[in-house]
Amino acid sequence: MRAGALVLLAAALISCSGSAPPAAVASPSAATSLAADLRTQLDLLLGEHVMVLAKATAAAGNHTADYGAYAALLTTNSSDLAALMRRAFGNTTATQLVKSWNEQNGYLVDYAIGVVTHDDAKAKAAMLTLTGEFVPRFGQQLSEASGIGPGQAGQLLSPQVTADKAFIDEVFAHDYAGFYADLHRAYAQTSDLGDALALAVVRKFPDKFPGDPTPDDVDRRVSLNLLLQEHAYVSTMATAALIAGRTAETPAASNALMTNRNALAALFSPDFPNVWTARTNELLGYAAGDKAVTTPLTVDFVSNFSTLAHVTDTLVASQLKATLKVIDDQRSKLSADVADDDRAAAAAMQPIADSAIER
Repeated sequence: MRAGALVLLAAALISCSGSAPPAAVASPSAATSLAADLRTQLDLLLGEHVMVLAKATAAAGNHTADYGAYAALLTTNSSDLAALMRRAFGNTTATQLVKSWNEQNGYLVDYAIGVVTHDDAKAKAAMLTLTGEFVPRFGQQLSEASGIGPGQAGQLLSPQVTADKAFIDEVFAHDYAGFYADLHRAYAQTSDLGDALALAVVRKFPDKFPGDPTPDDVDRRVSLNLLLQEHAYVSTMATAALIAGRTAETPAASNALMTNRNALAALFSPDFPNVWTARTNELLGYAAGDKAVTTPLTVDFVSNFSTLAHVTDTLVASQLKATLKVIDDQRSKLSADVADDDRAAAAAMQPIADSAIER
């Protein structure tokens, strides 16, 4: 990840394997400082917004009953971002930022509705408002709150809007290869925003967020957290497609998981790709109803990955259990539960990532 930019997000609809030895941790205190925590949490919440936006949009495009649950999850994500903003800027400024960001969410909803109903005028108007009004206004507000340059903020916000638009368009066009590629691009784009704003906030409020958010070990912490979160959300998109019989989508989701695995491999030992590939294949097998994969998943994978990552069995087993709960929800059509359980499974990746970088 780069030390680069942040935004406040929320609400609306919704990597060949090269491996290298583990990166050395130069200073545990640097990776766990309050400045590092801020950067990590901002990037995770911004990345999550994109993933949940994609899931809600996909639910609308596929006419599935979990749309409401993922739309509600976007509101939860927005609330958590607002809480983080209040810690940094105080109630008054955070409230203004949240108000503007929620207006952006409304424009995204209008754009998606325009696309799904083939109302080109509505979609065009929403996108023009996003790029012509929201981006400059919110960029100015971020500048005043954090000290980041308004031009820099705008240059980071505009590509994010464009990236989000791209995967929304591809959901409704059923261009699954394009959708997963652009979803990955949009997800990665959020760390530009998050890193830059985190750095600006730390420089402006060093008493609130002591430490340096830019050293290599903080980069590794952020990268590992984001990649594991991405895996969590994309894996349950893959299982959802498999369970629903969307055969055109399944290969694209599998390719996205491979791209993510290859990026993760650079942060672990050479044994990682085989261990992680087994996890992915067994999760897909579980989604397909193959009960024979339960023991390899819950026993072999847990033991192998905890040893490889130098984390406790308990953390790995807990995250896996949460993921299996999501798949059970999908298989049982528990649409009211799936989004919150999906978030719980993704959130359970963070203690694994943070524990791994402390070793």
